Amino acid sequence: MSDLNKDFKIVLLVVAGFLLTGFLIFIGLNVNFKPIELKSELLSQLSIEKAEASKSQARVYGYIQNSSEINFNGKFIRISVFNTNNENLETKYLKIENLEENEKKLFKMWFNEKEVKSYTIDIVNSEE
Repeated sequence: MSDLNKDFKIVLLVVAGFLLTGFLIFIGLNVNFKPIELKSELLSQLSIEKAEASKSQARVYGYIQNSSEINFNGKFIRISVFNTNNENLETKYLKIENLEENEKKLFKMWFNEKEVKSYTIDIVNSEE
């Protein structure tokens, strides 16, 4: 019986160590991100969940939703990131595909640029 208790304690310590390590890694990777400012008008079909940047990366997460009036399939989401001097650091495009009517779909974009302070987002017909 005491061997079973000892084995249970060891398994419990390993699981607790695994959970603690995962939590600390999550905190370490996300603590340096700060919100960035949207510089343009946001379309009603777009919603931004997270727009933030660290010293060397930026990320924008959000949702796009088709409506019965506007079909976005085949179009592109264009996101540009800017520094404090309003210089365009990078622009990325994400093609909208397989979006049903009134369906809401998550999109994510990562940028490997330094000192991002703001961004713009819009929907365009092609990669320009």
